[in-house]
Amino acid sequence: MILLLLFLLPLCHATKYKFEITTKDESLAGTNDYVSATIIGTLGRTSPYVLDLSWYDDLEPGETDVHNFYRYEDVGQILCVELATSGYDDYIVDTIWVTREIRNYPDIWIGMTNDEDAVLTLDVTGTPKVMLCEMRCYRYLPVNRDVWVLESMDYQTSRGTIHPNSTVEVGKITVDARDSSSSQQSSISLATTVSDTLSFTHEEGTTVSTDLTFTAHIPKVVDMEIKVSKTTSTTNSFSKSNTVTKSVSFDFPCVAAPGTKVTCRAYQQKYQMEVPYTQKWRHQTQKCTYEVEGVAFIDSDASITMTVDEQE
Repeated sequence: MILLLLFLLPLCHATKYKFEITTKDESLAGTNDYVSATIIGTLGRTSPYVLDLSWYDDLEPGETDVHNFYRYEDVGQILCVELATSGYDDYIVDTIWVTREIRNYPDIWIGMTNDEDAVLTLDVTGTPKVMLCEMRCYRYLPVNRDVWVLESMDYQTSRGTIHPNSTVEVGKITVDARDSSSSQQSSISLATTVSDTLSFTHEEGTTVSTDLTFTAHIPKVVDMEIKVSKTTSTTNSFSKSNTVTKSVSFDFPCVAAPGTKVTCRAYQQKYQMEVPYTQKWRHQTQKCTYEVEGVAFIDSDASITMTVDEQE
């Protein structure tokens, strides 16, 4: 028992780091050599940690390996990670995400990318050490309405899906010209309301504030295709759905040819649409942009059509 306490006591003064490393998705990017990571921050650097998972073939192309480890050094705000190798088997890292655990505070993950595709190796064709540093714009996340503005919002309408939900008859009229030598005409005068209920889901986790508000145009169903109106927009957020309702009026002419009886019916078609989108946000003071991807869900009953049944 005493030996166990002596073993655990130093860990009470150690800092826990969470480390995720993704190998570039190329056939020869992985390695079987030992690779170590040193975390560098505003207060210094840690001792190297060997990225080796027991009983697991790690550092393979396209794969993400997760490590949790302790170091006596608290580096403060994380800035960079230095990778080093022990051999001549080339290794190409793609991205690194790292955080240090602070009690009673949420994890702040720092992202780094190997933009130059630097090759880690002792061979002269590469370099024995690769330094990856913080993607500067990530320090200003999550995206919020105080310092970020929406620069563009693009719907991928070609990837959208339309699900007809129901059809409701909203008007009917019969014109009888069976005893007439000339055409007879009347009309369906319809006054009703149409509404669109929108909700947006993003795929970027905690990098976007849930109460973030933005103005978005509303996709519509036109001739069974999804179109985006450039004239109608509304304020939305990621935290709740938004319903836009407006009053509309229609005047459908119903004409019966001589010797015929015609019944005209007006229908309101209700749809549900799923439309992928990409938002591009721009920081107001920094040269930073950030893209948010997600899916917009629209319940719409804005389609009014008429059918004609003719009897001789």
